[in-house]
Amino acid sequence: MDNTVNADMVEFWNGVGGQKWLRFQDNMKESLKPFGHMAMDAASISTGEQVIDVGCGCGDTTFEIARRVGPGGQVLGVDISKSLLAEATGRATSAGQETVTFENADAQTHPFSPNAFDVVFSQFGVMFFGHPAGAFKNLRSALKSGGRVAFATWQPAKNNEWITLSLDVVAKHLPLPAPSGPEEPGPLSFGDTERVKKILTKAGFSDIGMEGVSTSFIAGPNLDYAVEFLTQLGPAGRAITNSEANEETKSRIAGDMRDALGAYETDRGVEIGSAIWVVTARN
Repeated sequence: MDNTVNADMVEFWNGVGGQKWLRFQDNMKESLKPFGHMAMDAASISTGEQVIDVGCGCGDTTFEIARRVGPGGQVLGVDISKSLLAEATGRATSAGQETVTFENADAQTHPFSPNAFDVVFSQFGVMFFGHPAGAFKNLRSALKSGGRVAFATWQPAKNNEWITLSLDVVAKHLPLPAPSGPEEPGPLSFGDTERVKKILTKAGFSDIGMEGVSTSFIAGPNLDYAVEFLTQLGPAGRAITNSEANEETKSRIAGDMRDALGAYETDRGVEIGSAIWVVTARN
């Protein structure tokens, strides 16, 4: 795998990022499933198709796509994280999945088979590209004529209460890092619609669509889990980790986070407002 293009992301997802994701994998699978399914539906993935799953992680989306394409289709899941792919590969082997292949690769530069795939899909994976226009140009080369791309990505932080609430809590105890620039890879880098359209147009795509969806994000099945999740992952978790806060400060943050989340506890878990874009385009 060529690690030079996205070295920081490769290091993060093969280190602390991958470790934390595995820790919360079971909840993340259920919390993110509705968003991924929206993008799959928008792509109209059907039986017999060949699909690339970009940033496939532990394979949850890959296996769902495999179910949709059936025994006559094939799904290639790619990810830069070896630890997440090890989990995905183990699950595929245990389930006897024959229509799924996983590869440790950076989708920005990986030499995909040209003109071989019907769909490029991603659930919150493409925002981490270091050079997004080049990455999508590379992915477009793998698509057949008329092939589709569909992905889910977060809207700006201001539209995602699960982000603003958790950062507001952290800000009471720690100085927050400066927000990432609009060109920097990260979970919110595809929040601006004009930027996304410009990237896809530059890569050669047409018929670009962006549907905004506002719904709830389940941060955990209960308060204790949600507090741990939001203080470990996401923008708030990253701020805490990067600050190297001591245990006393972390404990105070956790207490305040629990108080802030109390009003969001429901029978389904801790549900907080969120907003995504479902993006589609055609080769």
